Amino acid sequence: MAFHLVEALKGIDPNIFTSLHQEITEEKIYAYLKPLADTYAPSQSVAFTRARVLKRLLAEDGMLGRPNVRFDTNYNNTGNTVLLLGENERQKQIWVLAHLDIISFLIEPAVDGRYPLAPLCYHMMYPGSLPGVAIGYNFDRQGYEVVCSGQILTDDNHKIFFCPDEPTLMHAGQRVCFASEMKWNRETGELRGSIDDVAGVAALLIAARFLANYKIELVLGLTDEEEGVAGDSNQTICRGGARLLRYFDQPELVITTDIHESAPMVEGKGPSGLKPGDGASFAEKASHNRGEITPPHLYELQRRLAQELWSEDIRLCENLDGYLSRTDGINAMLRTPNVIMVGFLGKNRHFQEEETTSNIKDLVDLAKAVVCFALLTQTQTWQAVMHG
Repeated sequence: MAFHLVEALKGIDPNIFTSLHQEITEEKIYAYLKPLADTYAPSQSVAFTRARVLKRLLAEDGMLGRPNVRFDTNYNNTGNTVLLLGENERQKQIWVLAHLDIISFLIEPAVDGRYPLAPLCYHMMYPGSLPGVAIGYNFDRQGYEVVCSGQILTDDNHKIFFCPDEPTLMHAGQRVCFASEMKWNRETGELRGSIDDVAGVAALLIAARFLANYKIELVLGLTDEEEGVAGDSNQTICRGGARLLRYFDQPELVITTDIHESAPMVEGKGPSGLKPGDGASFAEKASHNRGEITPPHLYELQRRLAQELWSEDIRLCENLDGYLSRTDGINAMLRTPNVIMVGFLGKNRHFQEEETTSNIKDLVDLAKAVVCFALLTQTQTWQAVMHG
């Protein structure tokens, strides 16, 4: 029996690919990406920082008034932000996951005018200095704000410090982040700024915006505390998602999205024959098998869909040998084996040498591919392949 996945999607909507190319564009993705990327969101602050910006963007886009759409900046007080499509609260066939927090550092008491930093992330920066900012909660204004600017310094012994530009009294409870401002080269498509993983978030938001036109049960989980202390144990990272996913019944499919490293880094190398701008990226495993692993039958379906989508001008590229970091799929795998990793290539994901870079063309392909995966679960072809 021959399975034709693109034809199955056209069975849901004969005009689906025409609509995808009209509705999912670079401009629409950037309209979400720029304001979110330029909002600092250290881990444990998402509900008070980027989630509030996102609520405004969704309202301006007309998404919040729709009867089949629900948005919550702090779902059940888990600290995570969710966008729900459909009518069912718990029974969501598809989970789509990306993290909304950024790498940050806790502050320790000053020594000789500079503050030692404790990473709440996998610190990858080479020895040297990069611009940074300190973020604090203003109790009277009830919001986070930039306290001061300075330099993040990694010395030759890999110890980390924050050096304020001017003498400043800082204290515990404030967080230090790398300073950045999103820039888009419209000729090449290159993006530069705090991309990990807000670029994935922007692509998924546009995908969800498109999927809201269909009868589908989906949760877009935008998690906090995905960033965590480096280590072999999964419980040092992705703690926000662990609090979130218990509120939903077992899904048919989980799609996890994050930046996929495009160049050599601490844990591994970039992919061979694949670079930013070539299309969305997918792989079988993450973090040397410590993270998500896609089952063989589901991976074959993923490979087949990727091959067929090229005929519809959607570029979904197999990342055979590049390194992928763990993300919230490690929590999803405790609920279902049906987890796939679809993301985008980027460089310097944790400010290894400079601001992170990626390509907006890949985000367009990513959003379109996520729509296709989600709608495919609604077809008889999916049932035949996945359930026999």
